[in-house]
Amino acid sequence: MFWRRLGTPEADAAPGAVPVEDAGALPPEPWDPAAPVARLPIRNEGLRPLELFIEPYCWSEWLEPGASVTVVTVGEAGAERPWTGTSVPDEPFELQYLADMLVVWPYGDLVLILDAAGNELYRYP
Repeated sequence: MFWRRLGTPEADAAPGAVPVEDAGALPPEPWDPAAPVARLPIRNEGLRPLELFIEPYCWSEWLEPGASVTVVTVGEAGAERPWTGTSVPDEPFELQYLADMLVVWPYGDLVLILDAAGNELYRYP
């Protein structure tokens, strides 16, 4: 599904990221069911690989043509403004499209990267 241009997954791991395969036998910690959840499905419909960059975590993967992932952000439960968007307050995501790159700024307390089948690839607490 993913294609790395340089390095290995171990060398390219973002600080703070917990790859699911390295998380051990423990299931991921659930989040508060009352917390608001926003999902951003991303699919590379182009003919060339697309770099998906998640800020501020410096997570980067190359999506092959036809590949898809979903970025999930969980806001603060019970808050008047669950997300802390910078350019537009209370927005769960900010997007920036550059040539062959999509930069996503998720503004939640918890950020998850899911594959096309809904399996958790990474989480940022």
